[in-house]
Amino acid sequence: MDFSPKVLIIDLSNHYGGSSSRVLSLMARAKTGSVALAGLKSGAITIQAIQLGLPVHALADHKADARILPRLIRLIREEGYNILDSQNIQSKFWANLAAIITKTSLVSTINSWYASEHGEFSTRGKLYTLLELSTNQSLDLYITVSEKDRRSLIKSGLPDDAIELIYNAVDVDISAIPRDREWLRRKFDLPPQSIVCTAVGRLVPVKGYDILITAIQKIASGVSQLFCLIVGEGECKEELSEQIRQAGLENRVHLVGYYDRQNVMSILNSSDVFVLPSRYEGTPVALLEAAALACPILASSCGGIPELVTHEQHALLVPPEDPTALAKGLVKLILDRNYAQTLGQNAQQRIRENFNLESQVSATWNAYRKALSRHNRQEK
Repeated sequence: MDFSPKVLIIDLSNHYGGSSSRVLSLMARAKTGSVALAGLKSGAITIQAIQLGLPVHALADHKADARILPRLIRLIREEGYNILDSQNIQSKFWANLAAIITKTSLVSTINSWYASEHGEFSTRGKLYTLLELSTNQSLDLYITVSEKDRRSLIKSGLPDDAIELIYNAVDVDISAIPRDREWLRRKFDLPPQSIVCTAVGRLVPVKGYDILITAIQKIASGVSQLFCLIVGEGECKEELSEQIRQAGLENRVHLVGYYDRQNVMSILNSSDVFVLPSRYEGTPVALLEAAALACPILASSCGGIPELVTHEQHALLVPPEDPTALAKGLVKLILDRNYAQTLGQNAQQRIRENFNLESQVSATWNAYRKALSRHNRQEK
């Protein structure tokens, strides 16, 4: 039996997210020939991986294409992949079928537990959770990125030894990222003396950008120098644009679209506050990156976020779904710049000490070895 993992990471998402950064970081540090990505032809992670010179297999134009399965099977057999690592529910559906047919080890990486992300009683939350738990016929291991999500898996009936908790991590070369507030203000046509809060992530309901817009509406007249950049693309763009228009914030809140990681890091490093108003998160990479840059953080105390940063020590944490608390947090970080700077420096130190990317990569490969060992024992 071959106990050396050769991994095909399957990510059929269209938009770039924190999980995309995790996958690309893992691939960039892997031994040549040991890992590749299977994604959509126009998927953001596929495009980024190609630009980085990483091995990529483009499976289809859309995630419901029935040709994905035979293409996966052919890839596994021709290239000799012995582990499939799925990154989301659509990927897990095809990966499970391919693993059954090819007798390949299956790992499911849970970046955010579906019932928590979409709502335990919502149609999507129920459906995604059902699909996740019903596609475990070939599953050997779960990887989860927060203790809260690990407990959700155990509550769903998964044994503890079938779950590996591996926090997300970042490796940021601060010296290579410019901090230029004048550049930021020119780039987005903001007033010279503006204070800029930046949010980064997909434009989807769970990210809570509607809450952020409401919070800014509450304080806009009293803090005239505050402006907000929301970096990302997604299904809620039109809805958020309309909310901004109705609130009269067209000149204060800007949906600036997708930017690659290098530009995002420059934007964060030149901003005054990083804000994460999410309804739920696993371990958000954007927060880790903001912390690595010592950017003061205002975030919801939801999901795995309190596992990363402590309230009033590394960040200001407020209850999710509370625009008033979010508004008060923004005002505090804007008015008390020394306090904000201290939070940012404390967060930077914590990330350096506790969320090292090399340790995360090592833990992930150990998890792959564990999954392959479990699979090979079951196949005997």
